[in-house]
Amino acid sequence: MTSEIRAAATVVIVRDGDNGIETLLLRRHKQLKVGGGHWVFPGGTVDPEDILGTSSDEEAARAAAIRETEEEAGIFLRAEDLLLLSHWTTPPSMGRRFATWFYLAEGDHADVVVDGEEMDDFSWATPAHFLELHRLGELALMPPTVVTLTELAACAKRVDATAFYTNRSVPYFEPKLSSHNEIVCMLYGGDAGYGEVDPTISGPRNRCYLEAGVWRYEFSAE
Repeated sequence: MTSEIRAAATVVIVRDGDNGIETLLLRRHKQLKVGGGHWVFPGGTVDPEDILGTSSDEEAARAAAIRETEEEAGIFLRAEDLLLLSHWTTPPSMGRRFATWFYLAEGDHADVVVDGEEMDDFSWATPAHFLELHRLGELALMPPTVVTLTELAACAKRVDATAFYTNRSVPYFEPKLSSHNEIVCMLYGGDAGYGEVDPTISGPRNRCYLEAGVWRYEFSAE
């Protein structure tokens, strides 16, 4: 039986810090069924109230992103503050599936107050710092978070991130799970092995490897 796919939205909030661009991650309460204990961007599923008065799925996702960010982190955003940067659909093999819209927003003056229920902690840091903690096994992250943090790590300042996401076409990620050298490999569109679900095919790379519980993103255009 095919798992139901629920619409969701999340917001990548960025600001300029002393060491360059920083982003906000929240820690999901460890008792939650989905992603318990993981560090994530603020967000959640699209509720019926988010759909009222909207004319498209993406517009409803913006409403959900605004509501969830306020509920989870106490940060107030407007629809016009959100820049669509990607869309992710959970692979069919997963028990709970989501079609999630990812947005970028500025948070230079944001005061964070976690709700204490879904989210029990927060942290501002450079994307590179979060990725290093994940590599060391000290920070649990999901693949979409790793991919987005890797993209942000290539940006020196908030304005660079805005320019990067404004100037590229919005990618729609529909991961395909495979294995490579007995390691879990998640392939994304544009990877040479994506169509055949064969990570051994040479060519461009757009994939994540799960190595000892840690996700590593690999991307190359050629």
